[in-house]
Amino acid sequence: MRPSKIIKECHTDTSPNKEYSDPTLDPKWIVEQVDRLLAWEMFTRALTYRMHEELLPQDLCDKIGVHKGFVYEIIKSVRQKVNAK
Repeated sequence: MRPSKIIKECHTDTSPNKEYSDPTLDPKWIVEQVDRLLAWEMFTRALTYRMHEELLPQDLCDKIGVHKGFVYEIIKSVRQKVNAK
């Protein structure tokens, strides 16, 4: 399952042909922001030398604003892609 598909399943209003008056309801915008927040978290941890500290999946999900199972779904998706080759 692609991350964009996972994000779309998190929100109720995701019809593909709908014009969004509120950009925060646009699934494409949401995926971009999740990527941005994840990159920011990695960047700040690297700058503060905290890369060795444990970051629980639930804490990461809270920081990037996704549902609690997001990290596990990404790992599952990667495993399926790796095993497919």
